[in-house]
Amino acid sequence: MTLRDSNAAVSREARRSRIKDASLRMAAEGGYEAVQMRAVAERADVSLGTIYRYFNGKDDMLLAGLVSWIQRVREGLESRPPQQGTAADRLSALLADAAEMAERTPKLMSALFTALNTTDPAAAEYKRAVETEVLQFMVTAIGDDSEIDAEGAARVIRHVWFSATSRWVGGLAEAGSVEDELRHAVRMMIACKASA
Repeated sequence: MTLRDSNAAVSREARRSRIKDASLRMAAEGGYEAVQMRAVAERADVSLGTIYRYFNGKDDMLLAGLVSWIQRVREGLESRPPQQGTAADRLSALLADAAEMAERTPKLMSALFTALNTTDPAAAEYKRAVETEVLQFMVTAIGDDSEIDAEGAARVIRHVWFSATSRWVGGLAEAGSVEDELRHAVRMMIACKASA
């Protein structure tokens, strides 16, 4: 790879990052409907054609942004893994923080869950990446407890998380319910298993 190729790759990634960041900020400000491709292009300082070069549409942009955010969280956890408490304590604290952040940004969460629930097959790659990243950061938080099937527990808790959040953003559950559901799932899948 030449220096020119390297600079072009860095420039492409910078444009992709600006697009993802702009779409997430717009979703946080006004929800799913506020994320309009032309407005994202303006905010990201790119052409509309550039957006479509990188993303198939709004759902792809939002999900790519979500993947990037979860990756940063996971990388932070991996570089400074939590050491205090039990596996259940560590995971409960992480999930409580995530649930509280979600409640502070209801428009963003609603937009992201709208994107996650798209039936467009083109978004499947990003949806799988979201699931993988969520799974990995939970496994990281659980740690190396040989008594716990960390990946199995994380898969079940991920389903609870997505379901509880979907119910909350859809108006079927009250604020605070996501954290309650997650604590219950962690207690059932990890704390009970560890004490058995």
